[in-house]
Amino acid sequence: MALAVNRTGTIFKKCDRSNHKPDSNKRCATSTCQHTCDNPERCAHAWTLRYWLNGKQVEKSFKDTTHPTTGRVNYGSGKKLAQDWQLKTTVDKRSGDIAFADHGKSGKQNFGEACEAYISRQQVSENSRYHYVSSYRAYVKPVFGNLTLAQVARDRDGVTELLTVTMKHLSNTPRQQARRVIIGTCDEAVKAGRLSKHNLADIELADHGPKKRHSDFVFPSYEQVKFVADGGINPDSKRAVGGAGLSVWLMRGCGLRIEEALGACREDFIEDGAVLRVMWQASWDGKRREPLTHRKAGEYRDVPVPSWLWATVKDLPDGPLMPGLGGKTFQRYGTIYFRFMRAAEVAGIPDGFTPHSLRHAFASAMLARGVQITELAHFLGHRDINVTHQVYGHLLPSAAKRAVAALDAEFAEWSES
Repeated sequence: MALAVNRTGTIFKKCDRSNHKPDSNKRCATSTCQHTCDNPERCAHAWTLRYWLNGKQVEKSFKDTTHPTTGRVNYGSGKKLAQDWQLKTTVDKRSGDIAFADHGKSGKQNFGEACEAYISRQQVSENSRYHYVSSYRAYVKPVFGNLTLAQVARDRDGVTELLTVTMKHLSNTPRQQARRVIIGTCDEAVKAGRLSKHNLADIELADHGPKKRHSDFVFPSYEQVKFVADGGINPDSKRAVGGAGLSVWLMRGCGLRIEEALGACREDFIEDGAVLRVMWQASWDGKRREPLTHRKAGEYRDVPVPSWLWATVKDLPDGPLMPGLGGKTFQRYGTIYFRFMRAAEVAGIPDGFTPHSLRHAFASAMLARGVQITELAHFLGHRDINVTHQVYGHLLPSAAKRAVAALDAEFAEWSES
């Protein structure tokens, strides 16, 4: 049996022309009122819920939503949101708990819910979103998930301890992801009026990356890499082991990231196969291509293609080089990563070897044969050459040794003249 509830407050539109009363309202008489719409049910103005809270009259606005694909306005959806809020307000008042009625700037919203909402609204690729969700669920949620926004916003020591002590053993990336989720959620809450302020903004993280910076600089033999690509028979179990396919050679030959390799298509090769235009990467689920991480749609980089790789690709039909299964356009990241790591283990490749190791091998081959590090930075897609120096600077000849050799050669030539 449904329970009838006399709801708190009034829902209306301030633009409703039917409320225009020039005889009794001075603003209406002077045409400075908001009563401008003859059909408020289908106008662009927001619905307003006016109610009393803690002895004060407050208002909350609800705009009609739009369809995420077509952009068409869902007329009446704002009114439905206002009615939902009105019902919650009524129930909270009757239960004696007015906190649910309007958190205002009290920060009583659950921090875990706010974090998940923040991540879902970020304009990032699905792959990046997956990593943010993973870092949140593994490290942030167990500590702060059941607290309120206000509690986390005040707990500078707790947030600092999580990022610099609890997560100290991790690389810089997951710690920065956790930091962005925590501080970004609080920043968004302040802007939305759900939190008055927070004191977490200037928490800085030391980059512990150099300790493990080169742990994935593992360069196996050609035969081992070939096994990772093609698969084979496990000599111990006598069972077949799947390979990671052409993505292996795209990473080794062109320095692509694994998502970029999975999203590569035959038509991306230009200039008679001498150049690969990298503009897309495969989505995490393999259903589509999406812009490169931290890049806008349409941004790209051109990468040189070795002749041996072009010989492998040139006779393939247009379309994905790593076509997916079961209706997927591309191979799923998780599937290929599992195959890659399993084949690497069977091939006897040392610990530390990952798909990114092939990208390192590409960079190492370039530098060893005289390619300038500025050019390498472009091929790798590094916007900041300092990143390239930090990762691959140890592969460059010592600047001091180069200078000594140059001075010695100059002196020998000069002294004998």
